[in-house]
Amino acid sequence: MSVSDINDICMWKDKSVCVDCSLESILICRFKPKYLLSFIGLFLLYAIPAIIGVILAGYAWFLIGWFIFWIIFFEFWEIRILCSHCPFYAKKGRFIHCIGNYKSLKVWKYHPEPISRSEKIQLLIGFLIMFGYPYIFMILGDQYFFIILTSIGLIIFLGVLITRRCARCINFSCVFNRVPKDVVDDFLKKNPIMKKAWEEAGYRLN
Repeated sequence: MSVSDINDICMWKDKSVCVDCSLESILICRFKPKYLLSFIGLFLLYAIPAIIGVILAGYAWFLIGWFIFWIIFFEFWEIRILCSHCPFYAKKGRFIHCIGNYKSLKVWKYHPEPISRSEKIQLLIGFLIMFGYPYIFMILGDQYFFIILTSIGLIIFLGVLITRRCARCINFSCVFNRVPKDVVDDFLKKNPIMKKAWEEAGYRLN
């Protein structure tokens, strides 16, 4: 399979192909800065009180370990187990153009097949480490006020993400994806490369 074939995803073609597509209003299948900015803003609702809480707890130096994990997770681990399966990843070039990991370096090849069970488990473990890390030090430092603020921010971030973004996300096999099967089937029918890879993995279209 050639590189041009692998990257032959409808969302990266000229916008004229979207004129008669009913999926455009259902899925987030084109990059729009507003989605990226809202993602960053929602994440900061969690990250800012977490960082302040860890600093006030007296464990500021341990934030370095957290930031290093961010780099490892977002640039290497998550990129492979989650992002490399997403149509956003299929665009040619060295960087991702998506509404989450925008401008992250693409160190892995595109994988049109669905995410495996092992990768889903790894994703949950990675998220648990990432989101849980600052709580350890806030608890040790008795920063309960910031634990509450961080938790509220995390609930808002995950709540909006799952109910608003995951319900329209084109990374269909993600453990958090909420797109209906009939919509997934319609998208796959428009993209033979993905359709073939999914069917080879055992997926059945209606």
